[in-house]
Amino acid sequence: MMQKSDIAIPPKDLNMLQSVLDAWCTQQRILRKDATAEAKILINEYQRGCRSQIALIDALINSTTH
Repeated sequence: MMQKSDIAIPPKDLNMLQSVLDAWCTQQRILRKDATAEAKILINEYQRGCRSQIALIDALINSTTH
């Protein structure tokens, strides 16, 4: 099990992940501090090699369709 501290995300990619999360939160009308599940999904997708904003958003859509 990896600890969060083991993940080295370059600032450019971190900014991209944050902007995807911010856009998602705005669209879904949720507070960013309440989007921990979404943040984990984004980090997991990033670790799997996903670097596309569209693919990251798709991952969020697919994971949260109730």
